[in-house]
Amino acid sequence: MEQSHKQNGNNKIETELSRDLGLTSALAIGIGTMIAAGIFTLSGLAIRNVGSAAIVSFLLAAVVATFTALTYCEFVSIYPRTGEGYLYARKTFAPPLAYFVGWALFLGYASSCAFYIASLSSYFNEFIWHSPIESVFGILMLIGLTLLNIKGTKESGKFQIWVTAAKVVLLIWFIGGGLSFVEIDEVMNRFNSDLVKIGSTAALVFITFFGFSAIAASAGEVKNPVKTIPRAIFISMSVVTLLYTLVVLVVLFAGLEEYTEASMGEAAQKFLGYVGGYVIIAGAIFSMISASNASIMAGSRVLLSMSQLGHMPKEIGIINIRTRTPIMAVLLVGGAIMLFAIALPLEDLSYFANTVLLLALILVNVALIVHRRKFPDIERPFKVPLVPLLPILGILANLYLIGQIFQHPIPLILAIGSLLLGVLGFVAWKGAQAEQKAIPGLDSHIAHSQGKGTMDKNKFRILVPISNPYNIENLIQMASSIAKARDGEIWLLRVVTIPEQLPPTSFDESVIDQEGPMLKKARKYAEQHGVSAHALIRVGHNVARAILETSNERFCDLILLGWKGYSSSQEKILGTITDDVVRLARTDIILAKIVGDDPIKKILLPTAGGEHARCAESYATSIVTSNEGAITLCQVVTPTSDEATSQQNLDRAVERFSAAPDIKLSTTLIKDKSVTEGIIHESEAYDAVMVGAAGKSIYPQIMFGSIPEAIARQTEKTVIVVKHYHPVKALLGRVVGE
Repeated sequence: MEQSHKQNGNNKIETELSRDLGLTSALAIGIGTMIAAGIFTLSGLAIRNVGSAAIVSFLLAAVVATFTALTYCEFVSIYPRTGEGYLYARKTFAPPLAYFVGWALFLGYASSCAFYIASLSSYFNEFIWHSPIESVFGILMLIGLTLLNIKGTKESGKFQIWVTAAKVVLLIWFIGGGLSFVEIDEVMNRFNSDLVKIGSTAALVFITFFGFSAIAASAGEVKNPVKTIPRAIFISMSVVTLLYTLVVLVVLFAGLEEYTEASMGEAAQKFLGYVGGYVIIAGAIFSMISASNASIMAGSRVLLSMSQLGHMPKEIGIINIRTRTPIMAVLLVGGAIMLFAIALPLEDLSYFANTVLLLALILVNVALIVHRRKFPDIERPFKVPLVPLLPILGILANLYLIGQIFQHPIPLILAIGSLLLGVLGFVAWKGAQAEQKAIPGLDSHIAHSQGKGTMDKNKFRILVPISNPYNIENLIQMASSIAKARDGEIWLLRVVTIPEQLPPTSFDESVIDQEGPMLKKARKYAEQHGVSAHALIRVGHNVARAILETSNERFCDLILLGWKGYSSSQEKILGTITDDVVRLARTDIILAKIVGDDPIKKILLPTAGGEHARCAESYATSIVTSNEGAITLCQVVTPTSDEATSQQNLDRAVERFSAAPDIKLSTTLIKDKSVTEGIIHESEAYDAVMVGAAGKSIYPQIMFGSIPEAIARQTEKTVIVVKHYHPVKALLGRVVGE
């Protein structure tokens, strides 16, 4: 059994899901999901559409599902945790695409369960008791199943086993009672050879084979999932495909005047008599109940995984200590199911569910191809043969089924609209989220402050985190030059980190005695330059989070960070702390690798007119004005670049300095085979190199990454990198970035 608790980055004890499900339970989830409304309801509709060719439609849907089932088996052997297709996409794709897969799966589970609930109501009204409100029985059952899933996995798993076993026995009884009526020669006479209709019917019934995904969704609660889940997937799909084929044959020869969603119940009454027929009808109702139960469980686990991996609010993924289930996730899935069941008719629910599920499965197949290339050395206990051929066949087969759904525009439009609405909601949520919340951990605590400062949002503020005592004076001199030109002020920050086991409010008071004098000295440096300075000591678990919290709370416009000039980790571009601040801060950023103690008077500034370069020009102007220095604008002309274009870029940059006529300004074209080497060689005659970051701000290669790091590593001059804050681009960065 998996441990029930663990320590997380928020210094809280988290409850984990329990591994209570064995092979029998996993089979019950898969078979229970597949043998449901799909066979009891869709068998009649499929026969109505294409006669005995309904068998081909079911087999075609099974083949399409098998391609993706293989993909699921490989992924679950690598990541045997809750989340299934979403988790696999999250480990492979950029966040927006992974979120899309998760949202599509959530919609798919909710709408397919609504299909089962609506079918349940239809059967109940047709054969048990006619209610003036047709959906009332299904809604009551949905409420009961939601409460059952809240109670615990073990209880819902046992319920699933008994109900699934009962309905398999009843199906075998039904098939046995009707096989004697089957005339093989007559099968071909009733075969509709319209390939378009066969394909469309396959798209309609695909929902019946999606149970393999429900098995994988519960991987976090299955014992030995690496072996158990692939076995459960293939056994359940084989059993269900055989049963579906036989059921369609039997219903086909029931001699019914009309084939509808209730045809199997009518066929059961004909083959097995009044009592036998009602036993089968009861089996159908229980089948829909078990499929609904499995869908609620699977859908809530997708939400749980999305919450744990940062694509849903973390509150959704909280696991209750007593029940060890994600109660909020279960309730959200239950609410979505109720909404779908009330809003859409039965057949539209099937096409809606199939649309979103097929789109998700296409991306999961793509994920396997990408994952193989992205992580070639990772251990894969189950390995899909013939990659990328089989996943590509899965993609094409899924696309074919989606193409058949185009004949039913209303559910298709609703599905696409729901997916887009979810993506827009995700972007809006990320946009409203405080930047520091993207970093795990508790909020830091202000242990000490010096100076009052102002809370005027219109006043320009520079935040200077203090970490290296040897470059404090140089950083403050640079910050003072920029602040003075803007009638601004400086906020100095010292972050003291403590172990995650301790709350930020728990710290040794001696910290203030140790850090206070350094901040006081730093404030004095700023005041000597004629700039007001204020200081904070924050205690927390994460330095980057504390920096972002201070920037947000004090309405800072610029963060000036000391930078060693390189990263010691291949996974980090600028450094562990700096990467997070640069990615998340809603301010301008300046990174400064300081060399020497002399004031910066001569700045070499590569520029091509982008927003970051223009921002660098503005800050460079403030620095050299304060130090009575000069700026040299430059462009590197490589053998593949156009010298005339480079000169035009320089001329436009000179025009931008017309508002500051007192600046000593010059230009130069650097001819070199390498942008990096050209700037490094030219920098020997200057005090500092100032680079605008990212995109079109200078050359396509110059961004926070290889070129600034190469310059910083290889030159003995100060290197300053500037990134301008753009609200829209920053939002995209928060949505896309990790």
